[in-house]
Amino acid sequence: MQVFRSATLLVLSLASLLSIGNVAPARAVDLPPLRGDRSPLFSADVVISLDPEGKPVLSVSVSVPYDELQWIKIAQGYASGAEFQVVFEPRARGREYGDVWERRVVVTAFSTTTTAQAAVVERRTFDVPPGRYRVRVAVRDLNSEGVSSAREAIDIPDYSRVPVGFADLELGVADSSGSFRSLPTRQFGMNSSRLAVRVILFDRRPGGWPRVYPFHYRILDESGGDVVNRKHDVTLNHSAEAITLRPDSLDLFIGSYVFEVELVEGRSRWRVDRSFEVEESGPPRGREFEKMLEPLAYIAESWEIDHLRSLEPERQAEGWLEFWRRRDPSPDTPRNEALVEFFRRVRFADQHFQSYGPGWRSDMGRIYIKFGPPDQIENRPPTPQAPQLEVWYYNRPYRRFVFADREGFGRFVLMNPAIE
Repeated sequence: MQVFRSATLLVLSLASLLSIGNVAPARAVDLPPLRGDRSPLFSADVVISLDPEGKPVLSVSVSVPYDELQWIKIAQGYASGAEFQVVFEPRARGREYGDVWERRVVVTAFSTTTTAQAAVVERRTFDVPPGRYRVRVAVRDLNSEGVSSAREAIDIPDYSRVPVGFADLELGVADSSGSFRSLPTRQFGMNSSRLAVRVILFDRRPGGWPRVYPFHYRILDESGGDVVNRKHDVTLNHSAEAITLRPDSLDLFIGSYVFEVELVEGRSRWRVDRSFEVEESGPPRGREFEKMLEPLAYIAESWEIDHLRSLEPERQAEGWLEFWRRRDPSPDTPRNEALVEFFRRVRFADQHFQSYGPGWRSDMGRIYIKFGPPDQIENRPPTPQAPQLEVWYYNRPYRRFVFADREGFGRFVLMNPAIE
């Protein structure tokens, strides 16, 4: 029997092109990362890129976590493998584009198969003409025969009449030598300090090469504020040359961000952006530290919150780490599962529960952060005498929470707070 698991669809946009001037550029369609619909779960990122002549090409990066694959014991250690299929189906009659290939992996120790963020990552580039397509990505586990797939509509713009513009940004990480590695999930952990983007600018205007362009790049947080704001002169040897931008001393806290690159020449402006998530980070600092103490109070003892509030700024990081060390279920490993789960709940609450402020401040958010996802949810429609109700049941130990949408706008309030 196939085991179905849900994956939260992160609404992350593909790069958009914006120009202020006489010529409006072609525009890339907004497309979130594709997610597999069952085990083996995977992420696929589709990037509209350009060849040296400025013609669009489609790059598809697929990531399958090791722990989503079945491993078998062999003489050299443990082996697994996957078959990848990428197909671009025209939405009108016409030729299909794509490929099918296999990748096999051998590791020496079984512990490697469960290592956090270890994954099989495959990348292929396809020469696909402009038009409207349905892209379909499928992954088959060669050992279990389990198949997972995802599909989405995509419009490939025609850049032939656009003299200047950006192709999609591609998110990934870069090492000290500047070598870039794509990250199809667009989800970063402790590797966020090495976050980088690969960007392609095409310029068909007459003139010699090389040319110098004054790039301006920013990283924006969820409120739209600048976390990074830099200007960087870039020398290109030819049109559509790929370059890598990597901010220095990057320290991002958990949350949603947008990486934006812009080129301004006189009254003309070209901009491209791409969203990403940071799911794990170091201790919060400054305003983030004060902000996180509020949801932390849902799971902490009152004396712990009082102690953290009393710390001087230079000792807050140490106090934060000590708090989570006491709750680490596996202190011998680098990953603190309790901390990761806490932030997963906070972010889920913020994205799914309505309130007059952040979702984690709502009654549903508070209960979700404190007790996790309920084992059962019962929905009761409104009647002339009573509002709509939602009842959450927890089995171990038994708990029952009743929420009411008194205003009819989806803001549920807790009806039985004494049960907490």
